[in-house]
Amino acid sequence: MNITQLRDTVSSLLGASPNLLGTYTLPNNTTVPAIYTVGRQGVPPEWKVTGLEATIREFPDVSPKPMVGTLRNRQTWTVVLVDYDAASSKLQTAAQRMARVFPDAVFSSSPESDIAYGQYRIRIPDVQLLNLYPPS
Repeated sequence: MNITQLRDTVSSLLGASPNLLGTYTLPNNTTVPAIYTVGRQGVPPEWKVTGLEATIREFPDVSPKPMVGTLRNRQTWTVVLVDYDAASSKLQTAAQRMARVFPDAVFSSSPESDIAYGQYRIRIPDVQLLNLYPPS
């Protein structure tokens, strides 16, 4: 899996009926779905978010393990769901949708408090088998 495939999957999963994704309002008052790929920078601070936001780390964590003639490369993608609507149950519904598509993912939640929004950090494993020595 690559970042484009993961983003497309998360976008279609959370954007399916009923749509759970919130919106970003850009400085020019344009709105776009609240899904963002986090690379060197996070979501621009001038973007206003409402509803449920999904951020995806651009690169996975890798944990290679050599085997006989092959390499088992375990990648772990990180998706963070944050619900900026305190009265909503979208966060739980979104986590349930993610669990159905990624049943081997590890979910850790941070409950909503008076100083933080509720969120789920989802770590999605992705195992690849690669040849150690490419054929000449």
